[in-house]
Amino acid sequence: MVSFGFIAIASCSQNNFNDSPKVAITKGEARMVKHALGETAVPVRSQRVLALDNIALDSILALGVKPIAALYNENTGQFPVHLRDRISGVTKLPSEQQNIEEIASLNPDLILGGKNVEQVYKLLSQIAPTIVLAEGGNAEWKEQLKLTGNILGQSEEAEKILQEYDRRLAEFRAEIGDEVRSIEVSVVRIFPDRIRLYQRGSFSGEILAEAGLSRPPAQDSERLWREVSRERIQDADGDVIFVWSLGKEAEQALNQLQDDPLWSQLEAVQQGRVYEVPGYWIGSGPLAANAVIDDLFTHLTQAKP
Repeated sequence: MVSFGFIAIASCSQNNFNDSPKVAITKGEARMVKHALGETAVPVRSQRVLALDNIALDSILALGVKPIAALYNENTGQFPVHLRDRISGVTKLPSEQQNIEEIASLNPDLILGGKNVEQVYKLLSQIAPTIVLAEGGNAEWKEQLKLTGNILGQSEEAEKILQEYDRRLAEFRAEIGDEVRSIEVSVVRIFPDRIRLYQRGSFSGEILAEAGLSRPPAQDSERLWREVSRERIQDADGDVIFVWSLGKEAEQALNQLQDDPLWSQLEAVQQGRVYEVPGYWIGSGPLAANAVIDDLFTHLTQAKP
């Protein structure tokens, strides 16, 4: 999840807001929604949704709703790659710092955020009804999708998305056949100064488990992730390695790792089964999950051990 800092500048401090939201909702035009910080009345049909959370953004777009504004990654200057064909015309909000005044100027009628907005929840609620999605991590994207569907009055569509996800996984398992359990898939993120291995409890880890795939022994735990030194890079090995690096420094670190003799000793490297992938492998919502499945079809149905 992208970190998100807020600046409540003087002209838009809490004293400058009224106690009630700018968006007035009359009885009969709203539904009550329970969320992480309480219960909020939201419009029956929101027209100007603002997404301050990556899972919320992914879910909103999957449900066919285009937000008026959303966070983008300042490291890349872009929205996540798997969302870019759906997000034209959406105002970019910097992920690191954003002032409340700018949010207010967008006149949203609904704000969706995560744990990253808890400290300014009261301020945001004075701009528009604000929902804080439960902080269950990226592995909880299904529940977040259901909640988002309920908020937007699209619960049936959310269920259809989950059914299609299950159908695609069943299709993948059928195409791989009985060998699916014998394929060990490793998921690795390279940082400038460390190496992270994603476990079964992570976003991609749960997708791999539902796909019927196995994990290397060093990644076969319910934790989200663990970090290893370059000297322990053998823990990243598997029949297939999916690796991600974000930013120039991380890409340089990956290039250096690929020149390391220890890297060249990995079975997946020797078999030519290392695939660089985008950040959707690390987490987000239903569109990211389906992008991971796309990669499984692309690489694993052609790479049976």
